[in-house]
Amino acid sequence: MLAARTSARRAAAHRAAQRSQRAVARLPALFLLANSYHDTHEYGCHSPPAPKPGPYEGGAAQANASLLLLANAYRRYGHLSSNLDPLGLRKQEHVEELAAGTYGLTEDSAEFSTKGIVAPATGLPPTASLREIIAALQSIYCEKISYEFEHIESLAVRRWFSDYVESLKQQALPERSRRHHELLVKSEGIEQFLQKKLPSTKRYGLEGSESVVVLLDQLMYEGAQHGLADVVASLSHRGRINILTTLFGYPLDVAMRKIRGGSEFPDKSPHTGDMLVDLSGISTLSIPDVDMPIEVEIAANACHLETGTPVGMGKSRARDIGIARAKSNDRHAIGDHVLPISVHGDSGFSGQGIVAESLGMSGLAHFNNGGTIHVVLNNQIGYTTPASHTRTTRYASDIAKFANVPVIHVNGEDPEDAARAARIAVAYRQEFRRDVVIDLWTFRKRGHNELDEPSFTQPAMYRTIAARPSIPAAYEERLIAAGKLTRDEAEAVRCQWARALDAAFEGSASCSPAEPRRPHAWSLLGAPGDRPTEGATGVDVDTLFDIGVQSVAAGEGLRVHPRIERFHIRPRLKRLEEGRGIDWATAEALAFGSLLREGHGVRLCGQDVGRGTFSQRHAMFVCQDTERVYVPLNHMAPGDGARRPGARPQGKLEVVNSNLCEEAVVGFEYGMATEDPFTLPIWEAQFGDFFNNSQTLIDAYVASGETKWGRQNGLVLLLPHGFDGGGPDHSSSRIERHLQLSNDPASGHAQTMPNIHVAYPTTPAQFFHLLRRQQKRNFRRPLIVAGPKTLLRLASATSSLSEMGPGTRFQPVLDDPTIHDPLAVKRVMLVSGKAYYDLEKTRSEHPLGAHVAIVRIEELAPFPRGELYSVLEQYANATDFVWVQEEPRNAGAYAFAAPRIQQQLPPHAELRYVGRPEHAAVCSGVDAHQAAEQAQLVQNAFEGLRGLVADLVIGSISIQKPAPSPSHQHKQQHQQQKPDKPIPAALHPASVSHRWAAGRSIYAATQPGDR
Repeated sequence: MLAARTSARRAAAHRAAQRSQRAVARLPALFLLANSYHDTHEYGCHSPPAPKPGPYEGGAAQANASLLLLANAYRRYGHLSSNLDPLGLRKQEHVEELAAGTYGLTEDSAEFSTKGIVAPATGLPPTASLREIIAALQSIYCEKISYEFEHIESLAVRRWFSDYVESLKQQALPERSRRHHELLVKSEGIEQFLQKKLPSTKRYGLEGSESVVVLLDQLMYEGAQHGLADVVASLSHRGRINILTTLFGYPLDVAMRKIRGGSEFPDKSPHTGDMLVDLSGISTLSIPDVDMPIEVEIAANACHLETGTPVGMGKSRARDIGIARAKSNDRHAIGDHVLPISVHGDSGFSGQGIVAESLGMSGLAHFNNGGTIHVVLNNQIGYTTPASHTRTTRYASDIAKFANVPVIHVNGEDPEDAARAARIAVAYRQEFRRDVVIDLWTFRKRGHNELDEPSFTQPAMYRTIAARPSIPAAYEERLIAAGKLTRDEAEAVRCQWARALDAAFEGSASCSPAEPRRPHAWSLLGAPGDRPTEGATGVDVDTLFDIGVQSVAAGEGLRVHPRIERFHIRPRLKRLEEGRGIDWATAEALAFGSLLREGHGVRLCGQDVGRGTFSQRHAMFVCQDTERVYVPLNHMAPGDGARRPGARPQGKLEVVNSNLCEEAVVGFEYGMATEDPFTLPIWEAQFGDFFNNSQTLIDAYVASGETKWGRQNGLVLLLPHGFDGGGPDHSSSRIERHLQLSNDPASGHAQTMPNIHVAYPTTPAQFFHLLRRQQKRNFRRPLIVAGPKTLLRLASATSSLSEMGPGTRFQPVLDDPTIHDPLAVKRVMLVSGKAYYDLEKTRSEHPLGAHVAIVRIEELAPFPRGELYSVLEQYANATDFVWVQEEPRNAGAYAFAAPRIQQQLPPHAELRYVGRPEHAAVCSGVDAHQAAEQAQLVQNAFEGLRGLVADLVIGSISIQKPAPSPSHQHKQQHQQQKPDKPIPAALHPASVSHRWAAGRSIYAATQPGDR
């Protein structure tokens, strides 16, 4: 019976191995189409080739199938029996799968060949007893460091990982124990110092988790061995001040100044700073035993848990590409130059959805950064909630496994095991350029912060913590016992650090922090406080024509879809030939192409952006025969400017069809935008409403990052907006929310640089200039665009090439082009966006339309006061001013724009509102209701015009002195019976005021008696 079971297991093991090999062989074919464009020359970045499985030791494995099953059980389940908890509260488990008898192996002294069973470098001889093999596996997989990698799909990756960790114990790690001791002494010392000097300050200390400093230091050391001289680190709250000062070179006196309530910026800095636990900075480190300086940036991140993760990912990718470009290395692999590190809290890592989003996109083309090393600072508690109530999984790190990310569990009790985990993580990352997680088990000596009393909720845990020595003290005793350190040497390190802390504390009251270092690329632009300048955004018409033609030029041998040929390519070429009727997609392509010609890059990211949500863009063609992807703008012939001395090489358009998430993607794009000011970064939502999922990133990073941290970014958010039957979740980009984020002063008196620009353009030419303006300035600001939907194909919403030609630029306010006599205007409608076309259509058919001017406010923030005043002052006889919007009154731009418009109106004039009333939902989900509401608000906008004109006629009669003759009276009556026509401007005395200004509050479109 036993022999039969053993034979069956051997056969099963052999079949499993064959299935794994076949699965791996299929992987390149599955990802061929994705990689053919996205990971190759189209934008100058290359991913390493897919790993290939090594030779399978079939003969030895079949001969010892039961032993192979036992070895694989240790690889898969060994972590369950490991010793990970430094407090000893989580006991090692008995795992049935690790019992040799489960596989029919009962004789400890039985000899087995180890070939094909364990890695050759484990230290075991070619033939070893079962007892020796189990002891080796136990020491590798079930001690204070353990692994989870068997969930990874690729056999090659699993084989590499097991071989590496099984041979690691036989490798002599570099002797860095004195360095580790110094870091631990500093980490413990600064916590004790601050607890004594400033006991009432919340610093979210690192006591109990000091091993993370050793781990991070070892990561940088190991990275340097692979030539990684740049580090981008995203840190959690826990221990941030500690890590910054003890490891990353943050000035001690500035840190003390901040802890004592001062600013991390100079006294007259325009930056407002951030919380103590969100400090950031750039420093250059000299690490012992590393022969090159390490450039480290601690990425700025907001208090919202885990949002810094995708930001750091984007920043590290952009920096890696930038370094490669500076070295003219266009064949580099992503991750060759920069090591991304992200430190997480255990509850945040398992609880925040943005972590899953970030891990899910970490291996995707356009988002891969060469692999982030995630460190989970696992103090086994979330604020006051035990781990058993913060997740449904065993480990805080389990969320990473869905993304094929290996996990290294390590007991923080032993700093050298933490260093060993760092070596494995870096080696894996360099081999496969993918993410890896280190789950560092630690504890928290005090509460969530230093003012908490943790024993209120965790009495047993904190009795254990109080009874044990600190991790630095235990490690010091271990080194002394091993003869690697003397007590005098240990005390000297401690005293030297204490003197540095005392000096920093004394100097913190008078220190003057420096302005934050700016990355080199940003030094080519204006610094905060510099006078802003903008270059011309118009482009030579012949150049635009050439770019437009090339934007739809398919590559040789590429067969495009016939509908694209008929409805996209041919119409574009026809419009370009005519020089008019330029639609939005063409204007966008002209903006992109002209920026590429000038040496800028463009990164267009979002769901379905290659084709466009509304099938309008087609920035990439897909061959109907081979599915080869082709981006025409990346194959433009160089323009004349490319031949000028010193001209930058032509840029690239990176078309990024992102995964189906918003928050992490926007964070990633923000990170890239803060790193590279010479690439136009655009994130487009499928529908404007979908930005809701990324509201945290927009609030805490995009809109306020420069104010808080001094970090500029030029991210463009394209948010399709418009009430056209899409229902309550596909109609609104929530303009009101973005305007609430603007620092534009309501009074108009303060002189401030805008933190964001919010625009709702109505013509393709305006959109063209907006995009180009982003890159033609000496500074960068976020731009939020309420983009077109139905306007994309509206015949009247087009532009001519001349509107984008030399001398043209974006106009924050567009005057009414149909008004020939401004003094004939009695009603001025102010509108932003799509509603203009509904109003214009009705006005063109209205008999009194010439008395109505429709003024478009194209840029809402910063509010264009000067431009608007220049337009309004020409309508000297206007007495009725109306804001019209299709959004409900509690949404849209009205609340923001109304007080600012009111300041520009004549005395006694009051701005009226026309639009939907307040509504809890954005709009109705019933198409018929929405269409009826739209028709009604347009009708309301023109109510009362006859009364206005009648007032003017009466006023003109009252100022005429001679009485008319009877025949003249008859003539006038006859004329009045004819259809209404415009009243000449001469009959519009400026002093006449209509009845709507009679001192009562005006909120509706019409009032009783006005009809």
